[in-house]
Amino acid sequence: MLDKENFYTQMSDSELIQSIKGGNEEPFDILFERYRALAIKMTNGYYLKSFEAEDFLQEARMIFLKAIHTYDSEKGHTFGNFYKLNLKHHMFSLVRKDMAKKRTIEKLAESYDNLLEMREGMQHPRHGNVETPTLELLQVREKLADYQATLSEFEQKVFLDYIHNVDVEDIAENLNCDLSQIKNALDRCKRKMKQLFD
Repeated sequence: MLDKENFYTQMSDSELIQSIKGGNEEPFDILFERYRALAIKMTNGYYLKSFEAEDFLQEARMIFLKAIHTYDSEKGHTFGNFYKLNLKHHMFSLVRKDMAKKRTIEKLAESYDNLLEMREGMQHPRHGNVETPTLELLQVREKLADYQATLSEFEQKVFLDYIHNVDVEDIAENLNCDLSQIKNALDRCKRKMKQLFD
């Protein structure tokens, strides 16, 4: 294993890129380490609520892999500049999604309000008014909105897959990350939910 790592370390960026494009994922970490400082510098310039350093780094790794598979040296860009541009666009996208998430929470709250008003006004054909635990539903609505706001984008992806009965191994494969990162994200999701609903 050490000999193989030494072998990859001696390869140029372009050689490693071609190797990864050809289906060999082993040198990915070695290539990413060469650009880790760039990734950290780029992500440090942004703030997203509930985003932790690990989440930013995971996003940077995901974009790095995409950049590898879409990079074309014949277009005149260096891989470093190409990755930097892709990561910058992705960070802008995350910011837009964060803002959209806030608007979604507001719309979700409005939808719950409309649902409550509709249910309170309904008449059952045999039993009269439908009794609605208004205060309880309002409290759940507020907590659900609060909970969504506490999750990073990476945690949301993991949590949504998890509640749809996707195995943690498959989640890790879908998001191209280690199983331990998925388990850690789920632990954070469960901890945040417990803090809100206890």
